[in-house]
Amino acid sequence: MTVDPDIPRRVAQVRHDIDDLYALQTTANNALNTLTGQQRRLANRVDEVQQTLDLHGGRLDRIQDNQRRQSEQLAELSDQLAEVLKVLRGLGPSD
Repeated sequence: MTVDPDIPRRVAQVRHDIDDLYALQTTANNALNTLTGQQRRLANRVDEVQQTLDLHGGRLDRIQDNQRRQSEQLAELSDQLAEVLKVLRGLGPSD
């Protein structure tokens, strides 16, 4: 039985290929960890923005309620003023 003299070279090449695969896996894992961290930070920022939007939405609702009340008060005052003017016009100049 003869031993193939190329076996040590083939084994060395396979070992080199395996080492390259491990290096690629390490690089891919590092990139994935970086992306995961960035995604986590982005998700946190989106949550912060959503909280700010919710806060502003509540404030806008309160402003809208205040404006509605003020509009109702102005309408009441306008009605009262119209009544006062009607009375004053009814008095007219005394002859």
